[in-house]
Amino acid sequence: MRRKKGVSKTIVAAIVVVVIVLVAALYIAETRHPVVATSETSSSSTTTTQSLSASTTPTTSTSTTSTTASIVPPPPTKTSLVVEEGEQPDSLDPAVTFTTPGWEVVEQIYQGLVMPNGESVTSYVGVLAQNWTVSSDGMTYTFNLRHGVKFSNGDPFNAYDIWFSIYRTLIMNQAPAFILAQNMAPGNGVNFTVNATVLNSINYADPSTQNLSFMEYPAQSVQVVTPYQVVFHLGYGYNGPSPYNAFLATLTTPMAMAVDPRVVEQNGGVVANQTNSWMETNAVGTGFYTLQSWVQGQSVTLIKNNDYWANNLSATQLNYAIKPAILNTVTIYYKADTARIADLKSGFAQIIEAPVSDYGVLQQMSGVNVSVLPVQFGSSEGVYYLYMDQAAFPPFQNVLVREAVSYAIDYQGIIKDVFNNEASQWIGPVPPGFPYYQQATAGLSPYQYNPLKAAQLLAQAGYRATAPNGTVLNPSGQPFPSLNFLYDSDSTSQTEVASIIGSQLSSIGITVTLAPLTTQQYTNVVYSTSSNTSYPFGLNFYSEDYTASIDYVNALTTGDFVGTSGYYNLTVVNWTIEAATALSNQTIVQSLANITRAMYNSYTDIWLYVPYLLAVHADNVAGMIPNPGGSGAGYFFFYNTVHYT
Repeated sequence: MRRKKGVSKTIVAAIVVVVIVLVAALYIAETRHPVVATSETSSSSTTTTQSLSASTTPTTSTSTTSTTASIVPPPPTKTSLVVEEGEQPDSLDPAVTFTTPGWEVVEQIYQGLVMPNGESVTSYVGVLAQNWTVSSDGMTYTFNLRHGVKFSNGDPFNAYDIWFSIYRTLIMNQAPAFILAQNMAPGNGVNFTVNATVLNSINYADPSTQNLSFMEYPAQSVQVVTPYQVVFHLGYGYNGPSPYNAFLATLTTPMAMAVDPRVVEQNGGVVANQTNSWMETNAVGTGFYTLQSWVQGQSVTLIKNNDYWANNLSATQLNYAIKPAILNTVTIYYKADTARIADLKSGFAQIIEAPVSDYGVLQQMSGVNVSVLPVQFGSSEGVYYLYMDQAAFPPFQNVLVREAVSYAIDYQGIIKDVFNNEASQWIGPVPPGFPYYQQATAGLSPYQYNPLKAAQLLAQAGYRATAPNGTVLNPSGQPFPSLNFLYDSDSTSQTEVASIIGSQLSSIGITVTLAPLTTQQYTNVVYSTSSNTSYPFGLNFYSEDYTASIDYVNALTTGDFVGTSGYYNLTVVNWTIEAATALSNQTIVQSLANITRAMYNSYTDIWLYVPYLLAVHADNVAGMIPNPGGSGAGYFFFYNTVHYT
């Protein structure tokens, strides 16, 4: 499946260290981070079945994880849905999963306080929160919780569960934890710390006075006020004592969703910096679906939660994010692209994931609805660019060389030949279609293809260059040093693009050696903070961690990774902080515009293209509510509203 979300634990640790150092440096100076490719879960030679204790989970569906069982697919009915995608989840634990397939399943079973309002990426609706308020300084978020909510095993939900769930994510410290750790921490750095021992010792069903003293302590990130009111205090995370205008967006992610502390405690508890093997393959949430089975490498089956807490709410009390499920069963199969298309054509599958390269084939199929989604959906999956590590390859320190590279690439030719025109050029670091993109790029044009100018700039930089007509420019200059060009060999489009760019650079006098690496090897290079002289140049992309422009901007301006050109500019960093902490749209827009122009004029990264994303389903299936943050088939959040027409 697409590489929408995912940063390795090593990467996250690097992000945290970099940002902590950065914040500290800025504090002193002023007195005052994937995305990575999804990897399929390893198979085992045994069959494992795990279930909750019957005494504590009378209505919980048993989750069965099998690595050897074969599937006899049931025929689809008007109450069941078959979805087919390319890769299975990495985990079903909300504190661990960091891939699109994982988030897709988790978001049907678990729920958080808020979710995006339908198709919006800037407004939100309450899920477990009935309503909320934000302080005028943006530092305090107070959530009033819904009454009558319960987990699928019958356990009641309240503020104690939110307190436990947030701190559990932070203490486990797995790949996605940094999303919350930007603004929260399991301690205040002075006189209060929540650790695994504390989390495991509290009686959440009937907390003692001592238990409540921990949960109700005011100087902490998550404070319980009453069983149905919880307050988030920003300023304890590595962003420092500042507001964060995308904070609600971070709360829409799985790692902020409510897990049942009683279930966790009965199945291994919380261990610092470690995963919970039971939670990886089982799931008990408050959502409209429950997990029936996960057959490793083959399928996940979800069944309607008949005891769902919102079943008795009136229509006026419901929003799309909490509506009871319409379909009884949703089964997601994990198959190759050709098999998915065949199953859609035969009618076995009703929704499939398909790359944009399949658009023409899918258009010819009867009974199938295929559409190209707006560019923001493509942005959420991946915005592509060239990185040039100046520390690893000194010639890149010359801005004329970087500018020459920008003119040497036929952007529109790549979009036509590789993506059949189903992609668009962009200007970074704000992703196209996201908030503030138009304002940030106002007055700028995407980089242009002009091989003559590219050769002239290379010659001006002191190197021998070749014009399109074969004329050698600066014949007495030094030949440009050869270098490796990195790309992900597991990506068909990257392989094709790398070949094209290598040829175009060679034509002006920049000789590159194509250097393909497998996805994992590639990821280890581009997200390293140590310059790599073997791979100073190549293709990279960024995918959203959560749907906010600042997520991209922060990663591309403060990460200091090989794959972001090792870019560090204190002025740009200050603008990034302003864009993240400002409560005024005017300040946000101005800061993002400043960042965009600074990077554009210095040719730090060469912004390339954004492939479009397809929505593919049978004609008689409806109810998908598109949102670029959604993981359902890569473009919507929830299956509860999906139905047959």
